Amino acid sequence: MSDPLLSVDGIDSGYGETKVLRDLSLSVDRGDVVSLVGRNGAGKTTTLRSIMGIVTPTAGSVTYRGEDVTTLPATETVKRGISLVPEERRIFPELTVMENLEIADHGGGTEADSLSIAEALETFENLRERTDNAGSSLSGGEQQMLAIARALVGGADLVLLDEPTEGLAPYIVQDLMDVVRELNEQGITVLLVEQNVHVCLELADRNYVIDQGEIVYEGTSDDLADNDEVLDRYLGVSV
Repeated sequence: MSDPLLSVDGIDSGYGETKVLRDLSLSVDRGDVVSLVGRNGAGKTTTLRSIMGIVTPTAGSVTYRGEDVTTLPATETVKRGISLVPEERRIFPELTVMENLEIADHGGGTEADSLSIAEALETFENLRERTDNAGSSLSGGEQQMLAIARALVGGADLVLLDEPTEGLAPYIVQDLMDVVRELNEQGITVLLVEQNVHVCLELADRNYVIDQGEIVYEGTSDDLADNDEVLDRYLGVSV
């Protein structure tokens, strides 16, 4: 088997004296959708920040395409083709949709098959109709789509999605899931952080369950759906 695209090996990470992650390991194969699912405060966002270089792990390693990127700052990680779409989206609210995409087109990674602006607008049809609209005028779902589109135009080969369905209406969640599937079919690899286990079960090839900064379960969506003990104990749901 080929090496994973992303490998996180035994990292400890946190903020100052506060340790959030403990000996956390996970891997993401090229072309997969992998979820990291857990309750609020379990350490999901800290995991993504540690992969990106926003937070530097105090132990363990992060490897991307065979390169140790553990201590690289986020600016360098982005150049290598990893992009974080944060929960708060962080689009430029006063700029138009087109201007947001144009900024992304001038920075980020150098992935040869990154989406052009035209291709992004073809994929995200709602944005195509709103290219002159300010980011602040978009709905929550449209802002999420713009944040993802911006990552892809910027050359992301691996997209880290942090709670992408948070606060969205159910029909918008379904639209977002359809977009993630389409992007994955185009070859984009996704690490999805979610509290919504149903979204993870529908989208992910493999799932990691995190609790109190530690991975407590790994399995396929079918396996997780059948594991009532894990679902109830760590996620508080049944499927």
